Amino acid sequence: MKSITNEKLELLLKFMETEKLDLIMITDSEQSRDLNFQYICGHPTDGILFITAGGETTLIPWDTALAKTEADVDRILDHTQYEYSTIKTSRDYFENILKKPNASIGVSRGMLYGEIIRFETMFPELKFTKEPSKISRLFEELRATKSNHEMDLLMEATKIAEDTLQDIIHFAKNATTESEQDLSFLVQTKMAKRGAEDLAFPSLVANTNRSHTLHCHPYATKSQFALPGLALIDFGAKYKGYNSDITQSFTFGDINQEQQRMRDITQKAYDAAVETMEIGIPLWKINKASMDVLTEAGFSMPYALGHGLGLSEHDAPFISKKPTDDFQKKYWKEVLLEEGHVFTIEPGTYKEGFGGLRIENDFMVRNGKIIQLTHTGIYPIE
Repeated sequence: MKSITNEKLELLLKFMETEKLDLIMITDSEQSRDLNFQYICGHPTDGILFITAGGETTLIPWDTALAKTEADVDRILDHTQYEYSTIKTSRDYFENILKKPNASIGVSRGMLYGEIIRFETMFPELKFTKEPSKISRLFEELRATKSNHEMDLLMEATKIAEDTLQDIIHFAKNATTESEQDLSFLVQTKMAKRGAEDLAFPSLVANTNRSHTLHCHPYATKSQFALPGLALIDFGAKYKGYNSDITQSFTFGDINQEQQRMRDITQKAYDAAVETMEIGIPLWKINKASMDVLTEAGFSMPYALGHGLGLSEHDAPFISKKPTDDFQKKYWKEVLLEEGHVFTIEPGTYKEGFGGLRIENDFMVRNGKIIQLTHTGIYPIE
């Protein structure tokens, strides 16, 4: 089932008219995933999608049988009927279906440069646009606000993660020699039993020796999880393609003065963001409220305070500072908190030798209200 609504499809077609585009081409492959592919046509993975200025959609899938079940398009072209060649299949589309010589084709940032060169070489009469950021920014805007159907799926994804918190806290309270990997496996198993089709991303599990890193690598190790100090787990559930993303932090045993200060500052920065949130406020102001707390305390946070949730665990909108470089300024638009936004708030403090803490919860703006969907924090274990 496609996620784009008729209203948003009209915005896409209006954009194509303004930019004088005859066609938008979206590719999805193992080498380069583009979630706009699934957003537009409903097919989960691998293929080429064409959208005409009149709104007609044509799909060349790698798995035709799957496409017949999952895709919501006007036409499916089976590449097995063209000697398994997507180029030959595309040629038939351009010559016998589109029938528009010298067509102007728009592509997003998700299309590999090598693929663009290949198509330009094989179809020199076609004109490929050189402004992929414009199209990508448009898709970000379209996907930033979710439909009721999307919000229902996201509520289920966040519920699965929220319900799994009880298992995580129980594990931490009773942990002795159990490892980071043990907790990671537990979370995956419990979420699967609650209906998750997959992890939103590999769970990040870090004891006090690794929690100062933003995204620990490896994601989880055989090291003991419940070491004295600061620890966390960052995880999420995927439900029918939609993702949640939350972080639960822990303090184990007696923590020192600096670690206690980090705990207090993290909570203060989180509270500042939540207290600033109101419908209609610019997102950068929410980021600033939290960052001001961190900066005043001598901490930096080299990532956005929050991000949207959707087909990706890092979807639009992004709760970040105003851009300062010329390229970002060219495309930046002030975004206000509005109906349909589903997003995270996730400030943290990190300091090598002391560990790290992060509070991350998921929120939704629905029916004129800001709803907190998950309830993590910093859990003390004596």
